Amino acid sequence: MRARRTTLAVVALLTTLGCAIPAAAASHAARTAAAPAPAVPTALPPATYQTVAQDVAITMDDGVQLAATITFPSRDGKTVAPGRFPVVFSMTPYGRKAMCSCGDQTTYPSRGIVSAVVDTRGTGGSEGNLDGNYFSPREARDGYDLTEWFGTQPWSTGKVGMMGGSYVGITQYLTAEQQPPHLAAIAPQVALADLYRDGFTHGGIPNIFFDAQYIAVQGGPGLATPNGPNQVPLTVQAKIDQVLSTPIALAYLARPNDDAFYQQRSPYYQADKITVPVMILDGWRDGFIRGAVEMYHALAGRTDAPTYLHVDPCTHKGCGAPFDPETNPSNLDDEAAIQYAFLSHYLCAPTASCYTASVGSPPVRYYVQGAGHQQDAQTWPPTNQALTLSLVRQKMTAARPAATGTESYRTNPTSGLSMTFDDYGTMAASPYVPTDQRLEDGHGLTWRTAPVTAPVTIAGPTELHLVASSTSTDTDWIAKLADVAPDGSETLISSGYLRASQRQLDPARSLPGAPYHTDTDPQPLTPGHFYDFDIEIWPTAYHLAPGHSLQLRLTSIDVPTHAPVAISLDTTALGSTALEVTPLLPATNTVREGGPDATTLRVPVQGATGGL
Repeated sequence: MRARRTTLAVVALLTTLGCAIPAAAASHAARTAAAPAPAVPTALPPATYQTVAQDVAITMDDGVQLAATITFPSRDGKTVAPGRFPVVFSMTPYGRKAMCSCGDQTTYPSRGIVSAVVDTRGTGGSEGNLDGNYFSPREARDGYDLTEWFGTQPWSTGKVGMMGGSYVGITQYLTAEQQPPHLAAIAPQVALADLYRDGFTHGGIPNIFFDAQYIAVQGGPGLATPNGPNQVPLTVQAKIDQVLSTPIALAYLARPNDDAFYQQRSPYYQADKITVPVMILDGWRDGFIRGAVEMYHALAGRTDAPTYLHVDPCTHKGCGAPFDPETNPSNLDDEAAIQYAFLSHYLCAPTASCYTASVGSPPVRYYVQGAGHQQDAQTWPPTNQALTLSLVRQKMTAARPAATGTESYRTNPTSGLSMTFDDYGTMAASPYVPTDQRLEDGHGLTWRTAPVTAPVTIAGPTELHLVASSTSTDTDWIAKLADVAPDGSETLISSGYLRASQRQLDPARSLPGAPYHTDTDPQPLTPGHFYDFDIEIWPTAYHLAPGHSLQLRLTSIDVPTHAPVAISLDTTALGSTALEVTPLLPATNTVREGGPDATTLRVPVQGATGGL
């Protein structure tokens, strides 16, 4: 879960002159407050300072010391500039002097905002261990203490913000939920909302490709990196603490279903406690996009603080080589400039050393894949119409046959291999390499619309209402939406997942097009009995060109991404651990088509339907 860049997005707040300008400029800002809102920033403002960094140890409320590197504005590159400055900081488990995933630490200080990076407890140069595991309530309390420390230093204005992505974004949500008084704004990137549903499993199916790359080796980078040469005693104590940590993988494997452990570590469950402005950045090909949209929904209704959402077409680590070599459009927003504008807007006061501008773009800005442009909206999903398509004999159509029929397929252990290098692996170590989905022909069942007669934009989550049975007591449903070009090539648009035994819905948390499952009490299937399954195909914004068709393929195995097994870990037997892996049995799965209780696909369409 490394951050992909030092960026965030969406608001066009403008700070064209940086965080250090004459007092006359501040009064000019006040005089022009009613002027038209500025355009989306296209570049960072010019740097006005040099920088100088210092290593410090910050003591938490329980006495544990966390190692931090603080970079200050400097006039000569050797000493800290006089005066008070706002602060932006990040909490990283990856070693602040190694992988970090915190971005360039000179960007903000060279423009008049102090920047800091802190090793989370039990990692890097910080004391403590990981027995409470990542995203724990203990770590959230550390975020509170750090915010207040930065907000009360003699060189601080008292306004503190947070930035960074993935893990470094999740800690922002959890810190904001503690409501530290000096926190002014957060800018989380590519960050999950729900640890169980966005990380460990998808629809109750173990996300094994991500788990194997990430969870099992999560402590490695932080354990391997020390402090600077002036902090040797702290490093020695930190490494003693860290090697005594309990391996993080055990905590997840021991909990195959959702419970309080995951909920305590998931930002979604206390999102109502976040009262500061939030800017959320993600990408349509990021494995946490579901979580980004869910956090937007949880926060967008606030009346005391704004929420912004910016989505590009990229993966967890951005666009372009080496992690996303096939996606690198030239017309992407400058997200570093947008992030800087957002944070400086809320951190800088209209004084002699700071400049503030007004919000200049709608709350939501997203990239339309296929069309190749950004689009603004007042909310997500944008205003659209929900088309309900019936799935009958390889076709998707608005007409619903009155007669009931069925189609069946046999589960195939090689299904999914065409997408070995998927967007979930990109969150850890492997690249994203999308392939032509014709490689999946012959697996499962496939339905396709007629070629559209006019451009069609899909914007939002797509929901599959599946009516099906299995010869097994459990099976997985893997739903893949694709764009079929006139030459027959198939481009993956988005996917959805559900383990059949985790089919129970929670109506209170479900949204139109986005069903939510409790994932607490799996119920086996009765072989041969038909059940209703509601499957969310993750949100996207995608343009279908005239002559192209929309396709849905349903399979039951998606290796190596998702494991067709049930995993549990017994940690109670004589103090030892016993890993139990139970494969799902091969099965024949049957889908009901037509009739009053038919299998249907709900598609969110903007504007023209193009004959769908």
